[in-house]
Amino acid sequence: MTQPANGTKPVVPTTKVISTSENLPIPATDIPIARATLLAARKELSEIDKEIHALELRRSAVLSRIELCTTALAPHKSLPVEIIGQIFTLCAPGAVELNSIAGPWYSGKDIRLILCQICSRWRTTALHTFTLWNDVKINFRSHKIVQVLKLLPIWLGRAGESTLSLHIEGDTDDPRVLSIVSTYAHRCHALVLGNLQFDNPFFDLPAGTLSRLETMCLVGGYKHGQVQPDLPTELPVFADASLLRSATLHLFDNFVEPFILYLPWRQFTSLYFDNTFPTPSQYYSILGKCENVERARLDLFPSPVGGTIELSGVEIALPALQTLELNTDVLGNAARFLHSVALHALVDLSISLADDYDNTIFDVRCFPAMQRLSIDECGRASQRDLEAWLRACPAAVDVWVPGHCMQQVIVDQIADGRLLPRLQFLVLEAAVPAFVIAALEARQRSTGHSTIVEVGFTGSQMTEWELESSERMRIARLRMVGVYMAVSTSFARVPGEIGKLARLNAQQGRDPFVLGRNNTRV
Repeated sequence: MTQPANGTKPVVPTTKVISTSENLPIPATDIPIARATLLAARKELSEIDKEIHALELRRSAVLSRIELCTTALAPHKSLPVEIIGQIFTLCAPGAVELNSIAGPWYSGKDIRLILCQICSRWRTTALHTFTLWNDVKINFRSHKIVQVLKLLPIWLGRAGESTLSLHIEGDTDDPRVLSIVSTYAHRCHALVLGNLQFDNPFFDLPAGTLSRLETMCLVGGYKHGQVQPDLPTELPVFADASLLRSATLHLFDNFVEPFILYLPWRQFTSLYFDNTFPTPSQYYSILGKCENVERARLDLFPSPVGGTIELSGVEIALPALQTLELNTDVLGNAARFLHSVALHALVDLSISLADDYDNTIFDVRCFPAMQRLSIDECGRASQRDLEAWLRACPAAVDVWVPGHCMQQVIVDQIADGRLLPRLQFLVLEAAVPAFVIAALEARQRSTGHSTIVEVGFTGSQMTEWELESSERMRIARLRMVGVYMAVSTSFARVPGEIGKLARLNAQQGRDPFVLGRNNTRV
């Protein structure tokens, strides 16, 4: 290419200008060509955009088909409606408190109503899952009781003909309570009535009202100035309650409880007295009728508390009783009661004691079949008391006892297997750990008695677990052979829980034996 006479750079042809990154001037003669090239490029781009748009539409359609097919093939789509309904029921456990969802202040967070808003299929399924709607709780002290009573028939109407569970508390003398109970009681499998007085009209309902009732909880109440009426000769409301198997009586005293004499005691398999104190003669008369009870919780206190219960001439047999929670004042009275009652099937015994009373040493009968023993709040119990109870349960595998009574003589007997030779799970309250570690090592070395796999320590004295490195190594060695130890403010009494929590702490890099509130290190 020739150089221009004026010495400037040569003019580059249009095609090269378009393809180069240099910003060079375009000759006037090439401008039409450049414009034509631009129009052609824009046209080509438009055609490409149309093709891209068409491909995107095709892609969107394919994605929609994929989503539809994936949804159609999703596992939950193949589940029968009955299974989905059961899942819904498991997601909404317990009674719904109608007071919390009635009226304009409802927050919209009830799981049952949320399920109805997901999609039409879920709404239909939820509305036809009767067990979602058959468990309700009403408080007649609520300022929203008018809205609750309007909502109740709508809510229970969704329960179809399924059995109901009603929990009514507050002013149960309100005539509207009797109206609710008389309307729905024939469908109830569970009924809870609170603040009951003896003259409550509930007890006047006719026979057959509770024909489907299986579980009942009655909570006592008291009116100032109430005059005790004459004792009835019968309570027709319980006459045809042939399915009733479980009863809980809470907060009844001698003044308002005479009706309990006429409950169908012989058909109960579960019986729970909670802060309910009949007179001794009534108590023994009741228990004498409970030959089919398998699980029971009893409040047993002498008058005055701390005295000696009177059991002379009492003959009671509870041949079916397997699990007993006994709430009393001192270990001596617990022993007296158990000594006077025939308990051939008892395998699980929990005793809760008052704190402020001395224990009187009393011979403890042997329970050769006892598997589980719990003694809580031991008060002034001595090492001799505790040793007698442990010796009375030679087959026990699960024991929960106060650590302050675990003197060296008891620990030594556990270590060599003279006490609790079959023990697997041991929980101690406020125990000093040093000699317990030594006992576990001795027990482990004794091949004939190396049965203990879990030891838990509860209570507030966590500062005692300031262990030296050698002690930590000893506990680590025990853990390696399958003996788990844990310290906590509380323990669910489930075998396996201590080991699970100890292993979890070990995995998280904490001391494998130390646990605190919310699984944090003490």
